[in-house]
Amino acid sequence: MAKLTIRDIAALSGLSKSTVSLVLNNSPKVDPATRRHVLAVMRRHRYVPSFAATALAKGSTRLIGMVVPGLSWHMVASINIGVAAVTERSGFDIILYTATNDRDYGSLIDRILTSSMASGLLVVSHEQPLEPLVQLHQEGLPVVLVNTIDADVALPSVTADNYDGAVTAMDHLLQLGHERIACVQGRMVYRCCQDRYRGYLDALRTAGIQPDPELTKPGDFVPEQIRSRSRELFALPPDQRPTAVFAHSDVTAYAVMTAAADAGLRVPEDVSVIGFDDIESAGQIRPPLTTIQQPFVEMGKRAAEMLLSAIGPNDEEDTGEVDDDLELSTELPRLVMPTSLIVRASCGPAPVTRSPRGRTQTTKA
Repeated sequence: MAKLTIRDIAALSGLSKSTVSLVLNNSPKVDPATRRHVLAVMRRHRYVPSFAATALAKGSTRLIGMVVPGLSWHMVASINIGVAAVTERSGFDIILYTATNDRDYGSLIDRILTSSMASGLLVVSHEQPLEPLVQLHQEGLPVVLVNTIDADVALPSVTADNYDGAVTAMDHLLQLGHERIACVQGRMVYRCCQDRYRGYLDALRTAGIQPDPELTKPGDFVPEQIRSRSRELFALPPDQRPTAVFAHSDVTAYAVMTAAADAGLRVPEDVSVIGFDDIESAGQIRPPLTTIQQPFVEMGKRAAEMLLSAIGPNDEEDTGEVDDDLELSTELPRLVMPTSLIVRASCGPAPVTRSPRGRTQTTKA
């Protein structure tokens, strides 16, 4: 099917070409009802204007949109540093959009369509349905996900290896002699949390330890719930209580450590705690948190390189090559980047005053 033009949208809308052009240029001369009507026709017929061509015709600076769930999210600043390191070499500037739970991607896309500025989108995905972004990408607007929560969505993406990171965290605890290791989960609707839990289970089984369901607690990334469920773990009899906790995020780990202190337990003498993310505060708390580092800055760089490559080779200058040891699909660009273990003071040897072995666990002979 031939790509629709502004003239086609005008005919389908029953309006003049100049009116449609005013809508695309976000002109205040267009009344809201007319704007909504034109945008509805564009969505219905899957029309995507040529963003780069429109920007060039206007003589405006080249822009890529960066969609974030909120500027206060701990990874946003680090990802943005990586993105900026690439775009500054490429003549592109960044325009930020926010898409919180109160503002879905549908309304955001309307804003992007009417502004006609962004040549492509980097999206730090959150809980929003991603179908509108998939449709945009399929219709010609380059879209790349960063730190995606859904690894199966049909969009190019850059993410960390959550499964391997969890296995690495568990191996560290196992090497310290821990066998009764609890897991305080994040939101299990997220693919990243599913991968981290799968890594937790597989690491235990590889070590010859049968996972104990009593030691898995939902946390949902909600501090109050994390503290409540952690108190349940620490209220168990000493021979059943975990000697270590694998938390699905650093913020989750902080809440676990608070619950341990409330229970009169010392970290790491009585219970070791390991997190996931390595946010800036992880090294500042007491004791400093052992955690799995996600390479947020590097993820931002690679996502920007991927997006500029999709926009066009003439738009990218000296952004570097993708490492050969990274997992990159030939069908749909998906970069899975390695994580790193950051050893600090929140993990120590398993307590020797009692056996860490519980009723439902077995160890290798």
